Amino acid sequence: MKRIPVWRAWSAAIAAALTIGGCMESNCPAPGIGAGENIQSSSIQLAQHIAQALPAEIADRAQQRVDEMRQSKQQSIQDARAKAEAAYQAAKERKERPAPPPRPKLDIDKKLIDKLPGFRHESLIAELYGVETPNRRHFFIQDKKLTPAANALLDTLQLVDMHALNVNEFAPDTLRELAQKVDRMQEILADPQRHQLNVHEIRALAKAIDKGLTIDGQTIAPDAFAAMDENKQLETALEALCNFDTTPIPRIAANCERERENIEERAALADALEFALADAWIAYAEQMKYGNLEKFSDEELEKYSTQDNPNEIHPKYHSKIIETRLAVATEALFRNPAANAVSQILDDLVPKHEQYARLQQARDRYRTIVDNGGWQVVPPDRMFAGGHAPLVKSLKTRLSVEGYYEGDIDDSFDRTLTEAIRKYQLHHQLDETGAVDEVFWRSLNVKAEQRLAEIEVNIRRWHKTLFEPRETYIYINIPSFSVEFWADGKHISTHRAVVGSSTRICNTRTQEWELMNSTRLMHSRMTYLVYNPFWNVPPRIEVDEFWPKINADPKWLATTDYEYFTPKGGGRVLRQKPGENNALGRVKLIFPNRYNIYLHDTPKQGMFNYPVRAFSHGCIRVEGATKLAKAILEHDGQYDKKAVDRFLKSQTEHPIDLKSPIDVFIEYHTVTVDDTGEPYFLADIYKIIKNEIDPPTALERRCNPSTDRTSSYRSGAGEDSGP
Repeated sequence: MKRIPVWRAWSAAIAAALTIGGCMESNCPAPGIGAGENIQSSSIQLAQHIAQALPAEIADRAQQRVDEMRQSKQQSIQDARAKAEAAYQAAKERKERPAPPPRPKLDIDKKLIDKLPGFRHESLIAELYGVETPNRRHFFIQDKKLTPAANALLDTLQLVDMHALNVNEFAPDTLRELAQKVDRMQEILADPQRHQLNVHEIRALAKAIDKGLTIDGQTIAPDAFAAMDENKQLETALEALCNFDTTPIPRIAANCERERENIEERAALADALEFALADAWIAYAEQMKYGNLEKFSDEELEKYSTQDNPNEIHPKYHSKIIETRLAVATEALFRNPAANAVSQILDDLVPKHEQYARLQQARDRYRTIVDNGGWQVVPPDRMFAGGHAPLVKSLKTRLSVEGYYEGDIDDSFDRTLTEAIRKYQLHHQLDETGAVDEVFWRSLNVKAEQRLAEIEVNIRRWHKTLFEPRETYIYINIPSFSVEFWADGKHISTHRAVVGSSTRICNTRTQEWELMNSTRLMHSRMTYLVYNPFWNVPPRIEVDEFWPKINADPKWLATTDYEYFTPKGGGRVLRQKPGENNALGRVKLIFPNRYNIYLHDTPKQGMFNYPVRAFSHGCIRVEGATKLAKAILEHDGQYDKKAVDRFLKSQTEHPIDLKSPIDVFIEYHTVTVDDTGEPYFLADIYKIIKNEIDPPTALERRCNPSTDRTSSYRSGAGEDSGP
């Protein structure tokens, strides 16, 4: 109990206020006192002194009792954890194999936050906060109020829709409402004046003192009460006032109980909100960055990959890896509680590639189109430039909604419409003819809602990006069928490319469809290139495509530029000799990876004329590959034209190691946005976007090896690629 200040004499105004019917406090009857009953002036003076300190003391007493109850509960939790840990250690010493103690849980009333999504990371939060240890943390709510970190997080969560995340999974408005409720409750609790006694209640307390306060069945005589020191007097009066059986003022007894309940409710809600904010932070961090299982750090690969698969990690470790990332990120957050530091941590979760911000702007544009009713389907019809047709007007209206046509809405198939169609075709990866055909109509009549969904999925794909800002790198977007070379922060060149086909086979082991020739997404480093390369035919391609030729014609090898040779490690490998007809052309550029995917030249230059170029076995054919090789060697300080000319005239391969390896990023984005903000909708050749918008059923994933196409080579399926 804290010590009350030394009392000073009350003013005449207070004394006058205590005068009832013109009498002075020494001879006035107290409320409820019968006629002729008087209260000693000393008792009234004591009641006045107690009344002055009572509001704060009621609040402090209630807080103390709540703290004692919470500490007792916390101690019980710690004792139970210590007991479980001790039992586990004892069993280990006995060389038994007991299950480890269960992970900690959050001891909160979840009904208080039942309007929020359920906890997604309860055990992780319990461990990070140390809820079963003496050093329990508080981060988002401290000193009974929201911290700047909490407000920074709430501001960020208010904008999750910008990142194409599901707002319902974060409920930012509900979190904000709960935060405001906690603040309002604390404001009320911080004002003890609601416990202030009025004149009548002071007289009732004075009468009780005059008659003798009752504590634990014992009546304390007025003289004995007056002889107590000030602290003891206040403590005794509080005990009497807060007990419904002995209180002379029932309102105060109710207030004592209500104050404790209010403090308990506010503390319970604050705890629940603290952990709800932590869960929202972790869920946001996971979806924005740390749940990315397309990319692993060097430390993760070293710890969890195997020698056979050094670039991949078994799915059984995925959840552990994500949780470790989130734990590290949350610890970093806890170490930087300042609002600006928290805002920076939150900002670092946002992808920094220019495409991300552009996609967000495109999404706003297409959301407006959808909100305004989208666009109407235009029935396919035959129409020609220079002519007139009723549906031309509908076509112009449709193209104008998406911004491709600007002109008169009439039935004339004029030059402006031709250019609008050509522009549409360019932005949808179609042949730029300016004429309508079946493919054009099929693309045109994709609903606006579908286009918006595609943009949103592509925004989320950047949360799983492999790309990391670099000064020098090679960037390959599979649906763009292009290879970009950037050096020293500048764009050097862009090359058309042919990527792996979408050919499906039935996996005989899983009995599910798989893409046999798809180009894999990855981040690797280009370490060398080879002029005049041999092509070592991958075993899968050898078995499926070359064995039938060899078996059908015993002279096939002798009449072609293929041969079998024995490498140093033994075995037998089918390879194609260097030359103009070699499938790899005149140069290949190597970035080691488990799929044996690389960039290379090709003798089939005509394939670069198609708008959609998914024809290879997985490797990436590059238009102007020798020019790309030259640019890379020039940047590396190694280009020697005479030496390269000599290499290309020889009949054997010539490798060149790069002094400075170059990062290579292979990604998959079907919507890209140019510098002017115009979106390009590209071919979803592997149906990655489609399957996220509308996931295939188990039945659709299944196949029948006895009737569906399979590969004769199954032992290493998917682990090698070819041109």
